Amino acid sequence: MIKNYLTLALKVLRRKPFYTFISLFGISFTLMILMLVTSMGDALFGAHKPVSDLDQLVYTPFIERYTEFYDTTYTVDTIVMDDGALRFDSLQSVEPNGSMNNSNGPMSFHFLDEHMRDFENVDSYTFFSDASHIDAYLDGRKVSLNTYYADAGYWQVFDFDFIHGLPFGPDDVEQGNKVAVITDRAARNYFGEVSAAVVGSEMELGSERFRVVGIVERPLIDDRTVRGDIFLPVTTIDNRQYTSTEMYGPFQAVFKATAPGKRESIKQQIEFLADNFEMPPESDYENIRFRPGTYVEIFAGSTVMENDYDKAKLMLFIPVAVLLFLFLALPLLNLINLNISRVYERKSEIAVRKAFGADSRDILYQFIFENLVLTFIGGLIGLALAVLVIKYVNANDLLGIVRLSFSVQNFFYFLLVILLFGLFSGLLPAYRMSRTNIGTALR
Repeated sequence: MIKNYLTLALKVLRRKPFYTFISLFGISFTLMILMLVTSMGDALFGAHKPVSDLDQLVYTPFIERYTEFYDTTYTVDTIVMDDGALRFDSLQSVEPNGSMNNSNGPMSFHFLDEHMRDFENVDSYTFFSDASHIDAYLDGRKVSLNTYYADAGYWQVFDFDFIHGLPFGPDDVEQGNKVAVITDRAARNYFGEVSAAVVGSEMELGSERFRVVGIVERPLIDDRTVRGDIFLPVTTIDNRQYTSTEMYGPFQAVFKATAPGKRESIKQQIEFLADNFEMPPESDYENIRFRPGTYVEIFAGSTVMENDYDKAKLMLFIPVAVLLFLFLALPLLNLINLNISRVYERKSEIAVRKAFGADSRDILYQFIFENLVLTFIGGLIGLALAVLVIKYVNANDLLGIVRLSFSVQNFFYFLLVILLFGLFSGLLPAYRMSRTNIGTALR
């Protein structure tokens, strides 16, 4: 039976080449875009090295100092006395008037070291600075490097793949050793190769020399917490930045929870610290806050410029979801109309089949199967187009360092979408034609 359905479906597709082309184009183009969007979403929000434990991370990128201004409002209360006289009392209340004096930015290492250690439900944490660039010199060549200053905990929070060598450890940080971990791209640009021989070599960075102790794979994700070219111990940063007792500085914090469900506990502890923090008497501000969040919350908040992360996610993802729904619904409706037109032309064929004993269920199965065949062919074309586009985007660095990928998981999602697309677009016309009256169709 299935073989007969397949033979008939292929013959029907060849009967009207133009309609077949329109249908295949709509299916393949829609599914190609869907796969590209899925791949982009996975590249932006997926758990990939060196952030494999993304669902356990809590980011605290900055601190905000602020002072709220209040207004005194007065109300009049009327009281009836025993002698019948009225007495008017003036009541006052203090309420915020909506104005605020504030400033925000990254934190100093001193502030983080003094106040943001020893939280509960934390597996590991790191304080690091990603706001520096440094020029390296070799044989008269200058290589500009994006420089990160980090503590030893950085290598526990983020799981970099080390090609050669090892990360610097707590002793290197404590002693201020001039050691460096570099990416494979930095090694290639500076030394001309990525090999074990590079480990132990020295690099001239500005006016100082650092010894390479490890080479890591360059992360191909758009996460500014890991996209450095060279990583140096935090104690080798400008001493004024390391020892500064100011609240602001070039550092931020990332905490890795013991389990994904413990992230809220860490955020609450950070917010508790802010609520109970006593500002110095000479400060121009009265309060502080941190706005800790997950990667998705930080991304959404910075994209739509909204401090309320729940609201930011709604503002960002609801329009995206609506656009995707419309993008899928429009070709689906168009495909249904095309299928209805194609099926309507075959009313006489359906009537003859029913006259020879085929029931409505057989007709329904036949047309659904034909539409699934059409959708599957369009899906394969869309898959091939998506793979070609992904290769082109990656080969030409159209998204910077971000690399799109086609995972096995996405492939199964893709097959599911093909199945649903074929069922929904073929079910209505198939059902209508299965209910065809024999006499009316034959006339």
